[in-house]
Amino acid sequence: MSFINGLMVTEPKQAVELWILGVNNRSGGVQYAMLSPELRKQSRSKFEETRWITGQSSPSVSNFRFTKVEKLSESKMRYTINYDLWASYGDFGGGEKSIIVEKNLEPFKEYWFISSITTEYNPWEAFTPAETVKN
Repeated sequence: MSFINGLMVTEPKQAVELWILGVNNRSGGVQYAMLSPELRKQSRSKFEETRWITGQSSPSVSNFRFTKVEKLSESKMRYTINYDLWASYGDFGGGEKSIIVEKNLEPFKEYWFISSITTEYNPWEAFTPAETVKN
């Protein structure tokens, strides 16, 4: 819990940026730390099955870019990000994720966390345990 508490963020975009850092480094621990308590509960066993290592070495995700930011309420934001899938032996297209970030409103525990990650399906991509994949 100390690790998770140490990564609590005070800005919504920071939660997405840290999660992306976790994806880029294949660090399930960093990804998990950015998730809502409910999403942690739903995905913990999947993270444990992979020994907290996510993704794949090739093709890998790169060049994340924020393409849309929507304020859904005072305590909820949606970020749309696009990215590329690449390997030394070829281009595998790209992908898009919609990430909803919410603010924990408990007194003295105000921080932002990811409550939903929805990803467009790409057969070449290795998805993280907390994602919902759309066909």
